[in-house]
Amino acid sequence: MRKVSVNPDIVSRQEMEVRWGDCDAAGIVYYAKFFDWFSDGRVGLLKQVGLPYHANFHEQGIVMVAIEAHCRYRKSMRPEERFVLETRLAELSRSRMTFTYVITRQGDGAVVAEGKTAHAYVDSAGKPFDCQKRYPALWDRLCEIFAAGN
Repeated sequence: MRKVSVNPDIVSRQEMEVRWGDCDAAGIVYYAKFFDWFSDGRVGLLKQVGLPYHANFHEQGIVMVAIEAHCRYRKSMRPEERFVLETRLAELSRSRMTFTYVITRQGDGAVVAEGKTAHAYVDSAGKPFDCQKRYPALWDRLCEIFAAGN
């Protein structure tokens, strides 16, 4: 499937704070919580560019199924620490989207974690599809927003 060259300058930056419920018994952020934050980042990026996930994907019967998820943990965080989550669309094709994430601690700017998730377009019956063929208006809008050189 044809991949679109994605503009790396489109980024969502969300300032967040570690909540007590994000942490394990040792008082550090539980490893799986990072994937929740990555979801917040994806939804935030799509909203920022004018394609809110619920209206443009979910309500149209498009499910963004995770087919790959990776996180490299570099530093630990504790309750009430503030951080910035940066999210970018790294790859766009007619069958999937791949996002990258960087979490940095506010104050010292230390990189806490880096991650990547890949998502396939799947219909409500669980079948993958070609976004350009099935949803040409959405595909055109994705390309218009995210393609490099725009």
